[in-house]
Amino acid sequence: MVNSLMHMYINFGDLSAAFMLFDTISSEEDIACWNTIIAGCTNNGHFREALATFNWMRQVMDVMCDSITLVNVISACGNLLLIYEGKSLHGLAIKTFVGSETRVQNALITMYGRCGHTKSARSVLDFCSSRNLCSWNCMISAFSQNKEGRRALELFHFLEFEPNEITIVALLSACNQLGLLRQGKQIHGLVLRIGIFENSFISAALVDMYSNCGQLDLGWQIFTRSKDKSIAVWNSMISAYGYHGNGQMAIQLFHKMCDSGVRPSKSSFVSLLSACSHSGLVNEGLWYYRVMLEEYGVEAVTEHQVCVVDMLGRAGKLEEAYEFIKQIPGEAGVGVWGALLSACNYHGNMEMGREVAEHLFGLEPENVVGYYISLANLYVSVGGWKDAMEFRQIIQHKYLKKLPAYSINIDAASSSASAWK
Repeated sequence: MVNSLMHMYINFGDLSAAFMLFDTISSEEDIACWNTIIAGCTNNGHFREALATFNWMRQVMDVMCDSITLVNVISACGNLLLIYEGKSLHGLAIKTFVGSETRVQNALITMYGRCGHTKSARSVLDFCSSRNLCSWNCMISAFSQNKEGRRALELFHFLEFEPNEITIVALLSACNQLGLLRQGKQIHGLVLRIGIFENSFISAALVDMYSNCGQLDLGWQIFTRSKDKSIAVWNSMISAYGYHGNGQMAIQLFHKMCDSGVRPSKSSFVSLLSACSHSGLVNEGLWYYRVMLEEYGVEAVTEHQVCVVDMLGRAGKLEEAYEFIKQIPGEAGVGVWGALLSACNYHGNMEMGREVAEHLFGLEPENVVGYYISLANLYVSVGGWKDAMEFRQIIQHKYLKKLPAYSINIDAASSSASAWK
């Protein structure tokens, strides 16, 4: 009864009530109650709260975790991209002898994949003694999500189970990345053979694959034949028209979606604004951005703001893009400023580019080299070879190296492990 009540409070977003109820439990060593609240936090997107509860359980209450606990906190680390903490949990799983359980290994594969560490994910898969379909799907998806589509397709050849919709979506995404139309058609054929062609996520992935491989007409056929037109299918078709520079059709389809009773999501507006950007429909894009919240109940997030800045930048309206960023409540995200820097590079606006780059230095000092390089390229594009050489010398003088998307510091990983003991 108590567990059910905690589930209910967490599902309704009332964490305070859930924790108050949790505090009344007399048996504080009951791992099932701890798992209920940790899993509830993880499943509802409260990842930091899940990790804080886990720390409290381990450090303050000295309660031993089990495989269910670890699956949920490993998942939380993956969603927060906390690779060092994730590695520490991997060590804890081995230490507590639950690391050999398949569900824990699957969670580790997913976590490493989300953090961009596909080699570590593959090592977990290779040492997994009782792999199930979920294990393979986690690894194939990890490759696909990290733009390693070819490795995803290669791994599929060793699959020991009949694929399901998760496998198919990851494989179609891989074909999409690589522009492999023939292989994409083969996977489409597999979908028809095993009888899962009515799945809406597969329909959306097929629309993406065909349109990105230059076959917009085939993407449209998939869309029209889809019986269950979920929001994902609509968004994929809107994106497809935008990708092919047909913003007007994307707008028409958006309104058709709304008329059908499907409520647009945040992703719908990302697709729509991107379509306006690629088609030069600046006024239309700005209008949809303005009415997003008041007419559709969708609050603007960083992805929408990036689309607007990109749209204004493509149209050469750099001053308007700069003013748009300044009126964003709070601090605009790195991606938003990065879109403006790219526009400055494209149009050769050296003065604004330098100002934007300096602002980015402060926002993301760990990627300072990337912005130095962008600024050097900007000077080259306008003939400022002397300034460009100065920036290159700064990079060389400071022994700076452009960072990859993710990096591992073994000492930091080791020191962070102590926080989880």
